[in-house]
Amino acid sequence: MNIVVIGAGGIGAFYGMILDKVGCNLTFVARNETLEFLKNNKMKVTYQNEVMEKKIDTYSIDELINKFKPEDIDAVFIATKAMSTEQISKKLSSWTENSSNIPYYISLQNGVENEDIMEKYYKKEYVIGGLTRLIVSHTISLGHVHCEGEVQTLLGALNHTNENKKFLDELKLILDKTGTTTFVCEDIRLELWNKLIINNGVNAICALVQEESGPLIRDEKTSKLIYGLMSEAAKASNAVGVNLTQDDAKKMFELMTNFQSVKPSMWVDTENNRDLELDEICGVVIRNCEKQGLDAPYTRTISTLLEFVYNKKRAKIKA
Repeated sequence: MNIVVIGAGGIGAFYGMILDKVGCNLTFVARNETLEFLKNNKMKVTYQNEVMEKKIDTYSIDELINKFKPEDIDAVFIATKAMSTEQISKKLSSWTENSSNIPYYISLQNGVENEDIMEKYYKKEYVIGGLTRLIVSHTISLGHVHCEGEVQTLLGALNHTNENKKFLDELKLILDKTGTTTFVCEDIRLELWNKLIINNGVNAICALVQEESGPLIRDEKTSKLIYGLMSEAAKASNAVGVNLTQDDAKKMFELMTNFQSVKPSMWVDTENNRDLELDEICGVVIRNCEKQGLDAPYTRTISTLLEFVYNKKRAKIKA
């Protein structure tokens, strides 16, 4: 299978390297210093006791569009920050607009709105929702990513057809060879919102207080904040017909209580002066609660404080 992975950070690098390892023809799309590094150096991914290290062809998104025809690619994995989805989708839509054979587009991003954005630019039956769980993946240095965890991948079409079912079954067979676990889901939107419960519960608050999830979720006082954050995400899902309940929030809370302590992506982003996915995670919860005439006080408080503190820090760096 010919696969393009857009985004060579923690998730993109991991999936690119394991797919390359099992025989896929892999191409990375990156930008800025990561692009320049990977054009001349090997990508290195350490996972458990294994080191995967290989020089992979890497291009900018414009170079990809100029070099490849859409019919030459079977699947495009998008593994960037969610705030990049619109720009990437718009670029790729111009690439495929005159082609009858186009690749499947697979989101492996945080948030629950990426697929809706993608469907504005691609044929809906070619948009595949996806998420990863039970994985902790961080960039150690330029071109070096370290991953831990069992690693589960959930994939599903939002608009089911016989053709995309066949594609997903084939992709699952490939991913099963990597030693990770893959599930093809009938209702991927439900699973995306379940992950949002977890993300809203721990991501921003860990970044705000600069503490891993384990100590916070096991502390009597801060655990109540996390449960409140998760509860609001479940309530927000009702605005889009996903209809998660407080029992679902409780299940995700218990899952994180028993899961290994993690350093969420927003905390890592604050350390590296990167833009935060606050709107794509916390903002979604606030907006969808408001649609129902509800407030989301836990989410609003934590996200507002994090945004204020982080913007103040960035302003000092610029000065």
